[in-house]
Amino acid sequence: MKEKFLRFLKSNFIIWAFLAIMLIIELTGVCVTSGKFFIRRPYMFLSLLAVFTVVLFTIKSQKGRYWCAFVLMFTLFLLDLIFIVVFAMTGSTFDFSMLKLRGDAMAIVESVPIDFVYVLVAGVCISLYMLLARYYIKIVPAPSRILPRPAVAGIMAVVLAFHGCMAYTENRHYNPADLSYKLYDVNDSSYCDRGILGNFVDELYKGAFFNKVGLGDETELENFIYSESNVTKPTSMFAKAEGYNVVTVLAESFEWFSFMAGLPDAGLTDAYPGGFKVNEDVLRSLYPNLYELYNTSTVCLNHHAREKTDISENQSIIGNYPTNCFINYDYPENTVPYSVPNIMRELYGVESYSFHNGVYTFYNRNIHHENVLGFKKFYASEQMAELHPETFTNYEVETGERNLDSEMIAACKEEMFPADRRFNTYITSITMHGQFAARENLMPHYKKLYDAGIIGDYTDEMRELEEIEPFIHYAACALEFDKAIGEMLSYLKTTKDVSGTPLIEKTLIVLFGDHNAYYQTLSNDVKKLYLNDDNGRNYTDLFRVPMMIRVGNQTEQIKITKFTTTTDIVPTILDLLGVKCYGNILYGSSVYGEDESIIYSRAYDVFITDKLFFSSLNNIKYRSPDVTDEYINTVKQKALTLLDKTSHVNRIFYYDFLSGEREKTFFAKLKALNA
Repeated sequence: MKEKFLRFLKSNFIIWAFLAIMLIIELTGVCVTSGKFFIRRPYMFLSLLAVFTVVLFTIKSQKGRYWCAFVLMFTLFLLDLIFIVVFAMTGSTFDFSMLKLRGDAMAIVESVPIDFVYVLVAGVCISLYMLLARYYIKIVPAPSRILPRPAVAGIMAVVLAFHGCMAYTENRHYNPADLSYKLYDVNDSSYCDRGILGNFVDELYKGAFFNKVGLGDETELENFIYSESNVTKPTSMFAKAEGYNVVTVLAESFEWFSFMAGLPDAGLTDAYPGGFKVNEDVLRSLYPNLYELYNTSTVCLNHHAREKTDISENQSIIGNYPTNCFINYDYPENTVPYSVPNIMRELYGVESYSFHNGVYTFYNRNIHHENVLGFKKFYASEQMAELHPETFTNYEVETGERNLDSEMIAACKEEMFPADRRFNTYITSITMHGQFAARENLMPHYKKLYDAGIIGDYTDEMRELEEIEPFIHYAACALEFDKAIGEMLSYLKTTKDVSGTPLIEKTLIVLFGDHNAYYQTLSNDVKKLYLNDDNGRNYTDLFRVPMMIRVGNQTEQIKITKFTTTTDIVPTILDLLGVKCYGNILYGSSVYGEDESIIYSRAYDVFITDKLFFSSLNNIKYRSPDVTDEYINTVKQKALTLLDKTSHVNRIFYYDFLSGEREKTFFAKLKALNA
C-alpha cells in the first residue's frame, strides 16, 4: 500500500508542481495589487483549479501532462498580467462591462506599467517547471490508471457542479434593480476578495447570467421619477445665470497641485509636500489664468471625484449613472430627456455642442454624445484637424503624443463660443491625461519650468527630460492647460454678442477635474497619501480635486466648504439657470444649497465622504478620527437613498423607460414645473 502511494505521488509529480505554481502565480498577482498574500474567498479559483486538475489526471502521458500544465500556467500568467497592468493604470479591478472598452484599450496607453515583482516570481516558477519537469518525465513511469473512466467522469461532474454552485453563490445577491445590499456586502473591491482569475470568471458569469434588470412596477417607477416631494429646491443663487450661455470644462486628471502648493483656503497648506518648492508669486506668474478663475469663481474647496473620465463626463451632463454597464456602449440609442443639452434645447431652443481633442470614436462619443446626450454635434481631433489644419495639429496621429488643449480652444473658439446665439458648450481636455512622460510638444512649457527654477538641469534635448520625475511632466501639462483657459477667457472677454455685450458677462463657466491623477500613483506620491498608512492625514483627500464655477463677469471668490461631488454639477447648473427638475433622477444637489452628497463610485465600488472611505459598512477602509456613530448613521441613510436612486436609474436605462411618449410626458411636466 505504501509503495502504491509513493508511486502515485511520484508519477503525478507534474500535477503537484502545477498546483503549487498556479497558486504562487495567483497569490503573487493578488499581493502586488492588494498588498495581501491571501484570497479571502478562494472558492471560485479553487473550483477552477479542481477542474484543471481532473483534466490533467485524465491525460495518461507524462509529456501530454507536461505541455497541458505549461499551457494552463502560461495562460494564467498572461491573464493575471493583463489585469495587473489594468489595475496599475486605472486602480480598479476587472468587471464585465470593461469588455466594452477593449477596442479603446491602446488609445489610453502611452506606456505599459509592467509589475517587476509579479513577472520575476511567475517567470522563475514557470522556468523552473520547464527545466525540472522536462527532466523528470524522462525518469518516472507513465501514470497508471487509478480509477475507471466512469468514476473519473463522475468526479468531473461533481467538480463542475461545485464550480457552478460557487458561481451561483458568489452572485446570488447581485441585483441591479435593488442595490441596497451593497451597503452591507463583505467585499473590499480588490483582488484579495476572489483572486484575479476567480474575479475574472465570476464577472463573466455575472455579465452572462445575473446582469438582467427587472422592470418591476411601471407605475411605481413613474411616481418615483415625478415625485413632487423631491423636486430640486431653489437656492440663494437660483436663476443668477438666467439666460446665460453655459461652458462646462472637464479637465482630465486636474488636481489642485497642478497650479498651487496646497489648498490654504481649505486648511491644507501642507497637503502636497511633493508640490512646487517655490513661492506663490512664481506660481501665479506660471499659471495666471487658473489663478484668475480661482480668485473670481465659486470655489468648491471640498470637492471629490472618484470615477473614470467617461463616467464623470456623463455625471456632469445627465447627473446620474447606472451601475451595471458603460452607457456609452450599452445604451447608444437611449433617450435621456433630463440631460443638460436636452433640457436647454427643449426649454430655451439652445443648441449644444461637444468638443474633445481625442479620438472621434473613443468611448463611443461620436454616437453617444449626439444620439443620447442631446448635443447637436460632437467634434473630436479628426474634425478639428480637418476644419482647422493651420491651427490644430493632431499629435496623436502624427507623433503619438497627447494633443494640446490650447490648440483646441484656439482652433475651435468660434464654434465653441458663437457670438450670434446663446450656446451650451461642453469641452473635454486631454493634455493632462497620463502617462506622464516627456513630450516633444510640451518643450516650451519645460523651458518655463526651468526658467522658474523648478527644473534644475535642463537642455533642449529630449533625453534629458526622460529622467525627470512624473510630477514635472504633469506640471508641464498643467501649463498647457492654463494656456488653454487663457485662450478661452480672452476670447469671451473680447468677443461681443449681437447686443454688444462681451460674452464673458453672459456666460456661466464650470471647470472641474474628472478624477485625481492616479496614473503612476502620482496623486499618492505628491500628496503622500496611501491607504492604511498611519500618517494622521485624511485619506479621502486623495480624491479631492478642483471645481470652480464662474457666473458671468464675476470678480470675487465665493468659498464652498461642504462636501461636493461630480453629480452636483448638473443640479448646480440648473439652479443657476433657474430651472427646477426632478431630484430623484439626480444623484447630487446644488453646491449652493445645504444638502451634502455622497459618492458611490460605479468604477471602484466604494462609498466616499470627506471623512469615510468604505466598500461597505462591514468594510470601512478609512475613518476620520472625529467620525461618530451619529455621523455613520447619517451617511448610511444618504447611501441608502443614493442606492435607491441608482436602482431606479438602472431600470430606466435598461428599458429605455423615458423614450417615445414618455419623453414627451417628461418635457411637458418639466415645462409645467418651470412655467
